Amino acid sequence: MNLNEATKIHADILAFIESYRLKDAFDSLKSWAASLQNWIAAEKISELETNYKYMIHYLVEGNKDPEQQKIYQRLVRDIYLLADDLLEQWQTRNSSSVFFERVRMANVRQPLSIEEYQDIIIRQIDTFSVIGLLPDEDERQTRTRQNTVKQEHTIQDLFNAVFSSSRTNEEQVKAYREFLGHTGIPVPVKCMLISALTMNVLQRFDWRKVELLFDSCSHAESEISLRAIVGIVAVLRQYKNRWKYYPEITGRLSVMADDAVFARRLMTVIIQFIQAHETEKITKKLTEEIIPEMMKLSPMIGKKINLEEWMGESGLDEKNPEWQKILDEAGLTDKLQEFTDMQMGGADVFHSTFSNLKNYPFFNEMSNWFLPFDKQHSSLQPFFSDKPESDSLLSAMLNTSMICNSDKYSFCFSIMVMPGQYRDMMAAQLGAESEELKKMAEEELVLNPYQKEETICKQYVQDLYRFFKLYPRKTDFVDIFAAPLDYHRLKPFLPIVAEAKNLERIALYYFEKNNFQEAGETYLMLAKKGTPTSETWQKIGYCYQMQGKVKEALEAYLKADLMDENNPWVLRRMSHCYRLLKEPESALQHYRRLEQLKPDDLNIQLNIGHCYLELDEYAEALNYYFKVDLLSSDNTRAWRSIAWCAFLSRKFDVAQRYYSQIIENKPNTHDYLNAGHVEFCLSNTKKAVEMYIQAVKSAGSFPVFKSLFDEDLDELREAGIDLEILPVILDKVRYEVYEKK
Repeated sequence: MNLNEATKIHADILAFIESYRLKDAFDSLKSWAASLQNWIAAEKISELETNYKYMIHYLVEGNKDPEQQKIYQRLVRDIYLLADDLLEQWQTRNSSSVFFERVRMANVRQPLSIEEYQDIIIRQIDTFSVIGLLPDEDERQTRTRQNTVKQEHTIQDLFNAVFSSSRTNEEQVKAYREFLGHTGIPVPVKCMLISALTMNVLQRFDWRKVELLFDSCSHAESEISLRAIVGIVAVLRQYKNRWKYYPEITGRLSVMADDAVFARRLMTVIIQFIQAHETEKITKKLTEEIIPEMMKLSPMIGKKINLEEWMGESGLDEKNPEWQKILDEAGLTDKLQEFTDMQMGGADVFHSTFSNLKNYPFFNEMSNWFLPFDKQHSSLQPFFSDKPESDSLLSAMLNTSMICNSDKYSFCFSIMVMPGQYRDMMAAQLGAESEELKKMAEEELVLNPYQKEETICKQYVQDLYRFFKLYPRKTDFVDIFAAPLDYHRLKPFLPIVAEAKNLERIALYYFEKNNFQEAGETYLMLAKKGTPTSETWQKIGYCYQMQGKVKEALEAYLKADLMDENNPWVLRRMSHCYRLLKEPESALQHYRRLEQLKPDDLNIQLNIGHCYLELDEYAEALNYYFKVDLLSSDNTRAWRSIAWCAFLSRKFDVAQRYYSQIIENKPNTHDYLNAGHVEFCLSNTKKAVEMYIQAVKSAGSFPVFKSLFDEDLDELREAGIDLEILPVILDKVRYEVYEKK
């Protein structure tokens, strides 16, 4: 048995459980336990199956047991855990993943308990106090560095021990709670514990650890609380099908929904996870569009801008209009504005920048990906000095909200390998801006009192994103950011997410990022919550339309129209949907309503003409087409419409005149084809063949041309063409095309 086979057996058992086919689940479990020769598990499976048989026997006999639901829930929970344990048994023996490597190491070398780690960390903190009393400065610095390294190793060991730990019991949970509540343990250390607990539960289901994360959500320190909430969201998302069997978990979330602080923070976390789904698109846009264009632009700027004038002393605060012109000509203005808007909106725009700076040895240690940024970290000491430039640089990096913790370490490591003169120059530049960055942060805090916690949340989610996307052994983990966008559907979150204001917020994020299926589902949930607005139904309709669901889109637009009559945008969309549904009469009715609101809109006039054309009312159609042509003489869309309508109404001379105009103005394959039809109807056979030859060349091949030609056979018959002669004409076209190559 290989890993894929073991994983498939496990997945099949979970699928049986989730479809309530417990007998099939028991059969698979028994077979698997026997193949693994796990007789303890086999005995447990037999016991559970016997209990299940008794339960369904009593049910069939009509005996009502008030505890039946609880018994069933416990039974299913045990089946889930047995399936997990059998998979783990195989993986512990055979898997080369980081988690099971650490599990095997823990089995050989018993790790310290959480109480022992707590004592060690407290002693190390006390040691710093003692070192601070030493009179000799050199010795004080040396001893401080040594103790710092020891503490960092202790935190690494703590992280790895918790990450690979087995399922907890009540006594261990109590120890964890004491550790997190101890005032002598630094906040960053507690943050690392929360991250380790999260990563452990993502590998090994443990509902007691989930309860511990819930406990930490109300921690007084926002850094700890927000890490716990991020962990809660990731874990509840990964095991979404299990929580209905854990009412103590779902019930707790329902109770916590009444806590305004928790509800606000949970929504902040969910929004950050939604934004994280856009990071890959942003990275692709930067690397494939914006940066290549900027690289091309570089030499152009040197040629077109007089650098001496640029560096002159007069008019220093005046922007050179040539710069904007160059950006406009290169098509970069809109892209750079879009980049700025994304950054201001909280998007992760720096992932592509720092993704190539994760090759330093520091990032080989898994726990370092979760470290809060600390300028006192031993790996940064070669960079940190008494120079005010470096201190200002680190302060600026530490205080900026735009860069996550992991990227701050990457930035510092990249600065450290720079030549000294460049490093000092960059430090001086950033140091000069540090006060401005600090001032901006203070202003943001005044405008948004929750700015600090939003920044903490954003940076931690980005740290997690870096880990799951860039960690050298990332394939050992299930990528939590590869999950579908279904935060609006996850039942455990509904007590908070299903509130109207929160649904609207999530829907808007989906909508703005063009996730139309998810946005439509969320707006529908919002519509069912109470009295929806016209805008809600408009967006539902738009989401359906962007998915190609025209009928559903029309139904939504009709509801929007009832609430906001004579809205031009809605009327235009409704009319278009009717045309797509081949209901030109209804489309015409709504276009006429739109015409009353916008009588000068030529596009509306053109579409009214199309409706008449589809209703075979050619004279009316031509009236509208001629009106558009009269008011906009260079409107090729009107020319095409007039030409085709004239052809259908057998006004071949009019059709010929307009197709002649079209042929002189960037014609397409259909233009050549239709012009050929007109010439053929006018008995200009030679000219018709010439047009057909041009159509073949434009189409790229004769078969493509032939399929388009065949679509027009009914119209040609109606125009009085003898279809029997057409094969001969088409052979002539083929001879002309292929023999003259």
